[in-house]
Amino acid sequence: MRRQRIGMRSIYVLAGVCCVFAGICGSPLPASGDEPASRRSLSVAADAAPEPPDESAFDVKKIANLRFCGEDGDEVGSAGRCDVYLPQAKTPSETASQPAGDRRWPVVLVVHGGGWATGDKWTMERHARDLAGNGFAAVAINYRHAPSSKFPDQVDDVRSALVWITENAPTYAWDTERVGLYGYSAGGHLVSLVATLADEPWQSVRQTTSWPQQDERWKKLPSIGAVCIGGPPTDFRDLPPDNTSLAFFLGGSRRELPNVYAAASPICFTSPKDPPFQIIHGEADWIVPINNAKNFHRALVDADVESSLQTLPGNGHLFAFLSPKLTDWMLDFFKQQLSK
Repeated sequence: MRRQRIGMRSIYVLAGVCCVFAGICGSPLPASGDEPASRRSLSVAADAAPEPPDESAFDVKKIANLRFCGEDGDEVGSAGRCDVYLPQAKTPSETASQPAGDRRWPVVLVVHGGGWATGDKWTMERHARDLAGNGFAAVAINYRHAPSSKFPDQVDDVRSALVWITENAPTYAWDTERVGLYGYSAGGHLVSLVATLADEPWQSVRQTTSWPQQDERWKKLPSIGAVCIGGPPTDFRDLPPDNTSLAFFLGGSRRELPNVYAAASPICFTSPKDPPFQIIHGEADWIVPINNAKNFHRALVDADVESSLQTLPGNGHLFAFLSPKLTDWMLDFFKQQLSK
């Protein structure tokens, strides 16, 4: 019953994305054509989903509403707060077999969708609990929403959460050498941008942050070992020049702010040192066209980045998010990448 309630609440919040992304779905990216044979093996359909992982390997402890950035009272709502999900050994024998001081958990930062203007960390609770149940600590965050906070505030909030993970790793026994990112929809966009920008020169990074170049927080950002994204917007450069559907987030039309639209597009920053990516997208997604996923996947592969693209036939934006196959793929990916 708990998972059913979480799922229904997710539907209600994510339904608001339809209006937010109206401009994007009205202006789909150009079709990319058939994938070359060398890349086609990296694209997988839903019928090739892995065996469902064991969801009950660990019990889960949730610590709610911790502050990872800002101060109480300086933001509207719950921006800057996170929920932490920790794996817990199920039996005393399991605890005894692994001394507490010796085990460090891989950790995944979980970022919700909602068109950058709505949504909440609780919409990701099912996925965060599944991660913790499979041996990954999960940190689900709330970030500042548009239009009161515009780009790049949301990107900096994701970075702030990563800094917080580094600072609190000793407290929660997190392994900062095994850090993953998981986001859906707008959350997928944000984590993709943070990950692809991590190895870029300051000239590129400075357009996506309000942090000064000499800010000590840059040194506390952990290396990202793996990124899983679902239904991600990845390229805003081909939106109609005078379309203002994203002005609430990016500050104006593409004609007015072409550099901002490019700076907000993860596809512009793919490079060989990017971490492995897994991209999951519903084939019937009319909110975020699937060409976003296909073109981003191709750009990663062209940059010699390990990337896989899984598609869910017949699934739109919301049902892809709720799909058990998405959860299975996500868990399988992090097990492959972070359990080494």
